[in-house]
Amino acid sequence: MISLHELRIGNFIKGPLTLNGAFSQEFSAPESIEVALRLEHFIWFKADPGLYKLIQPIALTETWMQRFTGALDHELRWELHQYITVLKRYERYFLHYSDKGYLLDIKYVHQLQNLVLDLTGNELVQVDQTTVKQNN
Repeated sequence: MISLHELRIGNFIKGPLTLNGAFSQEFSAPESIEVALRLEHFIWFKADPGLYKLIQPIALTETWMQRFTGALDHELRWELHQYITVLKRYERYFLHYSDKGYLLDIKYVHQLQNLVLDLTGNELVQVDQTTVKQNN
């Protein structure tokens, strides 16, 4: 389970949500859907703390790295910023920051989003894949 203080608007999570990002109020929850958190999600969490317990983190994968960088081929290294690189080693992802060699073990998409925002002051956004395909 994710700690609520780790989350902010824009973080990607998965949970029993409808396709438009609303939490399902039905007895049988639908499949987990990936969605970026919005303000209304936090309002729902405050009104019904049980909803918060239904969300799960999204594991960082090569597919997610492709969404953020536009890299189309199998990679073991992704450049996110002039000082930030993500490295994949032994099925684990590490954020390499600066030329000082800082390595941080990253497991989830929201952790990567938060670190990039903290280190650069800019949101980590998804690359428009249609533009990437046209440019290659």
